[in-house]
Amino acid sequence: MASFYIPLTGLNADSTALNTIANNLANMNTTGFKSKSANFSDLFYQQIGESGSGDPIQRGSGTQVCSIETDFSNGSPNTTNVDTNVALQGNGFFVVGSGNNTLLTRDGDFSLDLNGNLITPGGFNVMGFPAANGVVNTNAPLAPVHIPVGEVEPPSATTSFGMTATLNSAAKLNDTLNGKIQVYDSLGNAYQAQVTFTKTATNTWSYDVTLPDTLEPAIGNATHVYTFGSSGAATATVDPSTNLTITGLNASNVSTTINAPTVTPGETIGQYAAALQSALTAANIQGTATATGNQLTISGATLTTSGSVVQDPVSSASSSGILTFNSNGNLVSPSTNLTGIAFSGLSDGASNLDMTWNLFGADEKSTLTQVVADKSAVSSSTQDGFASGNYSGFTIGSDGTVTATFNNGQKLNVGQLALGNVVNLQGLLDMGNGAFATSLASGTAAIGVSGTSGLGTMQGGALEASNVNISAEFSKLIIAQRAFEANSKAVTTFDTVTQETINMIH
Repeated sequence: MASFYIPLTGLNADSTALNTIANNLANMNTTGFKSKSANFSDLFYQQIGESGSGDPIQRGSGTQVCSIETDFSNGSPNTTNVDTNVALQGNGFFVVGSGNNTLLTRDGDFSLDLNGNLITPGGFNVMGFPAANGVVNTNAPLAPVHIPVGEVEPPSATTSFGMTATLNSAAKLNDTLNGKIQVYDSLGNAYQAQVTFTKTATNTWSYDVTLPDTLEPAIGNATHVYTFGSSGAATATVDPSTNLTITGLNASNVSTTINAPTVTPGETIGQYAAALQSALTAANIQGTATATGNQLTISGATLTTSGSVVQDPVSSASSSGILTFNSNGNLVSPSTNLTGIAFSGLSDGASNLDMTWNLFGADEKSTLTQVVADKSAVSSSTQDGFASGNYSGFTIGSDGTVTATFNNGQKLNVGQLALGNVVNLQGLLDMGNGAFATSLASGTAAIGVSGTSGLGTMQGGALEASNVNISAEFSKLIIAQRAFEANSKAVTTFDTVTQETINMIH
């Protein structure tokens, strides 16, 4: 009977609405969850007659759920300070996948798998654009975002350096200024390159670049060997930055630490070994210092060392020249950066250093000036090399760039999170676990990066909250409850009418 069918359609529709509201409330704390709303429409109509003017008289057949729409508005970002968390604000979805199955999600509660890949709570790989040597290629196919956990960044040899210095125009002839720059070879060993400026004439200074071959010794071995230079009659040079300390047991079996003697100009390796042996003996440290050829050997069963021993400058080429300034104190010669500052014969077997001295900045102004000053001084220096470094963490930028950091102070871009969006959001298929799949109705996802093509931005160390509005959901719940009760009342009313009709027979 239509009398029962009509309220039953209402009960079915109201039940769906109640389930939708209940699901919203159940997910009010679900990361990135988007609330849904059930929409009704009336069913077909049956014409049961006409009015005197010919207007149709129609009887309705009930209601149905015509759509369940998803509210894709943003949820508030909540800071977590967890490296693997990222909140998306604005349009778009994170692109995730497993094999050939690509999905979209707003849930940025990512983590790392045992291979260092960024994954979703459901185990899908987070997809992004790969990077090579720190440069992201947004034209490359998407690939899983990989974090270099436990990996070592290889060293990079210094290829250029710069120095900001003021040379005193009132300096006397042969007055000097020494500036130091730490540079790195291809194996990651560090050296203190020294630039010596010498006043040679009015508005003219000479420069000389040297590189003492100072290497860090092994620590904790019984025997420590230092190479002073390339010749048997090696002569040490003074470098105040070195600080060799020796720790060993004295005659009373007490651990004692001494600073090695300072190397003096012109001192041979044999003379330095003798001075070091005297220092060990004076401290009762059970150890010996001997010189053979160009090598200094410190030995003893309990000895450890730290720091470095001063050694001769290595071979150099194109490291000397003249600097000429004009009457305003500006450098006029050389007029370009100096290339070919090369050092060969590094004792650790590294490749030859071949560097460019950047005499001019990006504004084409020289970093060297000559003016009247209290004294000549170097205010800062720069260089582009670094030692090897171990992975220490990563961050995700607002544009989705994933940057790994290493304990040598270097940062390296390892990828960029991809974002996807579709023309018809309501056509997406909800797959659970915060994931959506595209359909014929939604269209294929367009892939891009944050901040382009209308796509949103990201906040690292945060998660997007659910956009469920509890107050609105409670209001909807009351309305749906009343509608359900009304349809139930209609059913009971029709049941009473039916019973009265049956009773009429008796």
